[in-house]
Amino acid sequence: MNEINQSSAPLVEQLAKYLKEGYLPFHMPGHKGGSGVLQEWHDLLGHGVFSVDLTEVEGLDDLHHPAGPIGQAQRLAADLMGADEAFFLVNGATAGLHAAIMALCGSGDRVIIPRHAHRSVYEGVILSGAEPVYLKPEMHRAWGIPIGVELSQVDAALNRYPDAKCLVMVHPTYYGLASDLEAIGKLARTKRVPMVVDEAHGAHFKFSSCFPKPAIACGAFAVVQGWHKTMGSFTQSGLLLVKDHLEGIGLKDYLSLLQSTSPSYLLMGSLDAARKQWAEKGRDMAEKILSLSIDFRNKVSQLEGIFCLNRETLYSSVLAGIDLTKLVISGINLGLNGYELAQELRERYRIQPEMAFLGGVLLLVTIGDNQEKMERLFQALKDLASRVSLKNNKKNILWPDVIPGEMVMLPGKAIRAPKKSIDLAGAAGSVAGEFICPYPPGVPLVVPGEIISREALEIMEEVKRNGGHIQGPQDITGRTLRIID
Repeated sequence: MNEINQSSAPLVEQLAKYLKEGYLPFHMPGHKGGSGVLQEWHDLLGHGVFSVDLTEVEGLDDLHHPAGPIGQAQRLAADLMGADEAFFLVNGATAGLHAAIMALCGSGDRVIIPRHAHRSVYEGVILSGAEPVYLKPEMHRAWGIPIGVELSQVDAALNRYPDAKCLVMVHPTYYGLASDLEAIGKLARTKRVPMVVDEAHGAHFKFSSCFPKPAIACGAFAVVQGWHKTMGSFTQSGLLLVKDHLEGIGLKDYLSLLQSTSPSYLLMGSLDAARKQWAEKGRDMAEKILSLSIDFRNKVSQLEGIFCLNRETLYSSVLAGIDLTKLVISGINLGLNGYELAQELRERYRIQPEMAFLGGVLLLVTIGDNQEKMERLFQALKDLASRVSLKNNKKNILWPDVIPGEMVMLPGKAIRAPKKSIDLAGAAGSVAGEFICPYPPGVPLVVPGEIISREALEIMEEVKRNGGHIQGPQDITGRTLRIID
């Protein structure tokens, strides 16, 4: 294969060229380059954003049938990431996961998934009509977070269900923890079961050996990445990477069905720009964010009452790697659960964490950070540690194992089944008609079609009582749940 020139950004360059030609727009979008919008909105965003918010006019290509700059940009992305093909995602990483699962699995087909998968994986199962077979993750009880899945458990599932159409893996978890994906991928290939990897939080892994090994190099058939999370593209943009394309599964067809027919050029252009930046400076950028993260971790380790999760204290044979740029911080020894710690950071120090959970908060270090920002974060934690008395009652957060409820109806059938609403207090033992899903991180406690356990309801109430948010139930008051009638 001829070497591809990664220094170009074909879609970005074509957008700039188009704007210079000065066309008078008599086409969508209706704001006509920002001319018709609320002035405050125009002032907030700036003219450049509106001018690049274009549609598929002549010369700008078509995402669903790319033959010009979009196609060129996708080929560059595939080359950079080591894939055979790359597809721009403008409906989030979610659309890529849905398309991959639907392409591989039909109604009643078995799909093996880890129970700590994001709800978008479950939605793909629902849309395909497949039957999920769950892998139970090892949990870290003190932190209340999933660590990963043991190779032997994957082997047992593949042996028990040799007809499985797909194996889905999470790499890494929201908290930056990685299972031995290379060994799991090798096993899946031996068993001839395609592996789809939710690598939404790990697109940057390729650029340093200090990160876990990238999924595309671990035997994955399809890898879904959320580039807005770590790579610098706009929110809602990502990539679907394919290796060793399987004929006849209709992956492109499903992707086209699930993505907008009016894709945003702001999103696609941001993917092209981010790809060029990482192609030219990726190693240096990875080294920078790792250095910032390691330095911060070393300083935080000196604080009394504040703790940052690290590999040395996990003591798990399941854990094969950790993304050091994911800072999981606990204030439990200060008497602060994660939601309270997040509130302190927001309200007192004007620092916004990525997410809070019962055990702590997650903060991301990315290419947008520098030493000054990291120092501000450290000083906030230092001040918090000195201000909050260590004499406070320490809280021991013990999160139960992730145990699926008994599945009595396939999730896809449960979504379509007649439902009724009942009081939350009386829901235990009923069959769920909707998700119960703490968000973030977006891992379901209960999936439609499962019997609702009393334990799941207790966890739901614990999350809400401590300031967390639950997605899934239609009743925003949290007093009722929909069950299968």
